[in-house]
Order: sequence, then C-alpha cells, then structure tokens
Amino acid sequence: MKIGVVILNYNGWQDTIACVESVLASRTSPAWIIIVDNGSTNDSARWLRHWAIGNMEFALSELGVFSPCVKPVALHDVDETESFDIPLGSVVLLRLKQNNGYASGNNAGIRLLKQAGADAVWILNNDTVVDQNALGAMSNRLFSKPRPGLCGALVSYLESDAIVQCRGGGFTNKWTGLSVLDGNKENLTTALLADPDAVEKRINFIYGASVMVSRAFIENVGLMDERYFLYCEEQDWAYSAAGKFDLAYAPDALVYHKEGASTGFSYKKLNVRLLWHLTRSRLLLTWKHTPEALPTVCLSIAYAALRMAWRRIVGARSVA
Repeated sequence: MKIGVVILNYNGWQDTIACVESVLASRTSPAWIIIVDNGSTNDSARWLRHWAIGNMEFALSELGVFSPCVKPVALHDVDETESFDIPLGSVVLLRLKQNNGYASGNNAGIRLLKQAGADAVWILNNDTVVDQNALGAMSNRLFSKPRPGLCGALVSYLESDAIVQCRGGGFTNKWTGLSVLDGNKENLTTALLADPDAVEKRINFIYGASVMVSRAFIENVGLMDERYFLYCEEQDWAYSAAGKFDLAYAPDALVYHKEGASTGFSYKKLNVRLLWHLTRSRLLLTWKHTPEALPTVCLSIAYAALRMAWRRIVGARSVA
C-alpha cells in the first residue's frame, strides 16, 4: 500500500517540523509527505527550507525533536501554479498563495497524492507527533475493513501523554450539534482496554487531527467540503459516507496532540473569531445533513452563548 501524508501548515513551522520529523521516523515509510503551506504570513516556507538542508539557527531539541532525521532532506519546493510529478518517497512543500481554510488546504495535498497514485492519505494536524508504529497500524486497520473508508488513531495529549484525547473519533448528537470524543480524559492504560470493534460502533466520525482516508472513499465521496473554513469537516465527511464506507479505529496507532496549537483555539480562552467559525460550521453541518434538527441546534448554540457570557460576567465580578 502506498500511503501519502498531508500536513497543513499555517504560521506554525515549529510544530510542523516536529510533526514531519516524527513521520520520517516511522517504521513503515510513507510513500510521500506533502507539507501544505496555507498562505502563511510568518516566513514559514523559508524556515521549512532551512530545516530540510539542516541549516537551523537553533537545536531541533528546542522543538521537541531529539532524534532528528539525516539532513539534507530532498525537499521539492513548489507553488500551487506549477504542474509537476512527485517522485516516490519524496517530501514536498506545496505553497498556497492564501489561506482558504482547513478543508481547502488539505484538499490541495490530497489532489496531489491522488494524482501520484496513493492508495490512502493520512491527514495529520501539524501540532501532532506520531509514534513509529502509527502509520503501519492505521493502514492495516483501515484495509482490514470490508469497505475501507476512514481510520482514526489513539490520540493523547502531547503535554500529558498518559491522558487520552480520543479513541479514533467521537459521536455528534444531531439534535444539539454537540460532540463527545470517545475515551476523552481517560488514562491511556484504561483506554487501551477498550474493544476497537465496540469503539467503531459507538463513533460516528473520525477525529480530524489524525485521519487516514482510502482512495476509494475520496473517489466516491469526494474531497472535503470547502465551505467549512474551520471545524466540522470530519463530521461532514463521515456523514456523507454513512452506509457506504466503514469507520475504523487503530488502538495501536499512537498520536500525540498539542490541542489548539494549529488553530489557536482553547476552551479556556474566548476567541470570538474561532467561536464564529465553530458556530457557522455546526449550522452548516446541520443544514446539510439533518435540517430537521436546525431549531434544536440553534437553541443549543444560544444556550451555550448565554452560559459563556454568564461565566465571563461572574468571573469579572470575582476579580473585581
């Protein structure tokens, strides 16, 4: 199986370097790695080129890379207007002129890998670091299914790797639009005891920080819907494939996630722009797949907004 990897970078070259280094250390080598620079404004492309030739101004250990790959890395540096073929085993820096969102950026990488002949694409958030066995484990689990569609990993928090963020994915309630990640906040040892078949029956989407998608899925369901600038793309993909392709969970594929680094979102801090994107995406997902639930989803959003506002008011009073 030829597995290509897509890593989307937007102003996060430090995390991206750590992610790519971990993928390059995989026991099962990826057929290609596509780093998509999504219109970064902080000179990310230059720093990624410097990394590839080993010309860094500081030690890679400062980025969390303690066993770096041999340099130079043969980096193919191209922009979106160029037509080119990617050699097997290559690392490509695909530079996009502007940031049109998460779905659009990943789609650019997926198109390139589809053209190259990839059997599957592993989409990774740039703020992840992967275990050496993760790629092989996900590929094996994905293609063990009768209808290989999407496969998720066992994702834990990078800062506290014994605490799980999710097993594969989660479940979104269509009436509220709210999602729960399977196994969230469980101890890693406990999470590993779960039967993967049972997990696959519980979840209705694969968590987007680490999702492997088969070529057949892409050809039949299509690319990510680019109307989702940020958030809910993974739910939309899974909903669109319901009854046609299988969702898989590979418990022996460990991925460590620095939550919020790729988007800047944190539930502890209010970010109006990202909350707007999240709300818009939830409404779009509902309108597209379960329009009968729009009234209750709108009520759920309104309730969440009022609760957040109240907490901020109470918090401000307690400080005063």
